[in-house]
Amino acid sequence: MFMTRPRVATVMLLMLIGCTEPIGSQQRLERLDGTTVSAEKLEASIQEIMDKAGVAGLSLAVINDSSVVYWGAFGARDKDTGVANDEETVFAAASFSKTVFAYLVMLLAEEGVIDLDTPLRDYLGMPLHEHPRYVDLAGDERADLITARMVLSHTTGFPNWRFLRDDGRLVIMFEPSSRFSYSGEGIALLQLVIEEITRRGLEELAQELIFEPLGMSRTSYVWQEEFETNHAVPHDEYERSKQLRKRHEADAAGSMLTTAGDYARLLITLLDADGPRATTVDAMLEPQIAIRSRSMFGPGSRLDRDEDERTGLYWCLGWGGFESEQGRAFFHTGHDFGWQNYTVTYRDRGIGVVLMSNSDNFESVSREIAELAIADTYSRFAWLGYPRFDPNRRREPPPEPIAIDVEPEILEAYVGEYRFMGDRTVVVKMEEQRLYISTDAVDWAELLAESETRFFTTEDDTRFVFVLDDAGRVTGLTIEIDGIGIAAEKVR
Repeated sequence: MFMTRPRVATVMLLMLIGCTEPIGSQQRLERLDGTTVSAEKLEASIQEIMDKAGVAGLSLAVINDSSVVYWGAFGARDKDTGVANDEETVFAAASFSKTVFAYLVMLLAEEGVIDLDTPLRDYLGMPLHEHPRYVDLAGDERADLITARMVLSHTTGFPNWRFLRDDGRLVIMFEPSSRFSYSGEGIALLQLVIEEITRRGLEELAQELIFEPLGMSRTSYVWQEEFETNHAVPHDEYERSKQLRKRHEADAAGSMLTTAGDYARLLITLLDADGPRATTVDAMLEPQIAIRSRSMFGPGSRLDRDEDERTGLYWCLGWGGFESEQGRAFFHTGHDFGWQNYTVTYRDRGIGVVLMSNSDNFESVSREIAELAIADTYSRFAWLGYPRFDPNRRREPPPEPIAIDVEPEILEAYVGEYRFMGDRTVVVKMEEQRLYISTDAVDWAELLAESETRFFTTEDDTRFVFVLDDAGRVTGLTIEIDGIGIAAEKVR
């Protein structure tokens, strides 16, 4: 249920980030087509859309005239408990994390800490393939051409993630800077470089340069104790609650938690930039590469549109962008298991929207909500791969797995450290004849057996399959996530 407004704390926060008058149900929000929508109509219609699509919860902010004029929360933090979201409920930002990181890099470039066009190998002081995480690139000299500009414009030539490839290896798929191909691997590389040259961690830098100055008090790249009392949990397509992953290592590609209101502060900062900062923002939002691909992900990402199908779509530094009748817009998507987000801002109009959901069903109705809130009919949802809502698609969830007993000596053979993606690891331990798994040795999940080699947790739908050689020795682990198998080698 939507939280009733106005509340004193909410109104004060909105005034701080640019809202000049309290939000009431009769307030009318300006839309791109010149029409308006009342807050009351917005709230009622969004709840109807969420109910039909099975969207667990939503955090939403609307920007008019470069100010936040609406900030709302809908649905449940956790459908199992029925606790409602409110404006300060933190959501997983997923790839919204990349936009904040991009702004951080631009601020460091403004200060002369990094040059966007200097090869990243120069900052590491070694060829890229000599770093343990990038040994796969040995023999490919193109790796040493990659710059921060290429990373932020997604033109490194890297795949999105190496584990999505059949062989699990990192490769350069095309000449760097020659075409767009979205890559979390590139963001991870640039984070490594930024932390190397500043000798500081991403979370520390982001707090000092962005979160604290902008008043983003409910935002962090790592789990904070104060989030414990008010956070959303992810929900799958069957509306089942899943375990929130509390990440203790900052990941520029996707570990950030935030609220729609906090994130809107960043958008306002970009819209209101002046002086030297305006030059930095202009450079950030300047088109870097025209996008020719048929889709952002999947097979269509490798296929080009015909010349007459070009749609004015491009990538800037950290942001997607497109031309429209309303002028240029910048946007980004966010997608993780149980989390789906979208934001778009029309810079010339000062109109934008932030949409953050704790549901695998949000993307199917994102068009409707964006159009309702700001009359956005220009966003490239088809290119993003967002499906259209299908009322017949929802089905009963598959049966839950049934745990079986496995002999302790079999379980004990699985204990150890497993390495993937160069230097990433998961650890399996055994306590009181039970197996547990962790990516950070802080948060542990119990592994329950479906068979002697196949295991699951109660936290999500991930499966863990231990790999044995012909002699029966455990040599590795396959992590199955949403149909994708990630191979990990046992190293200890």
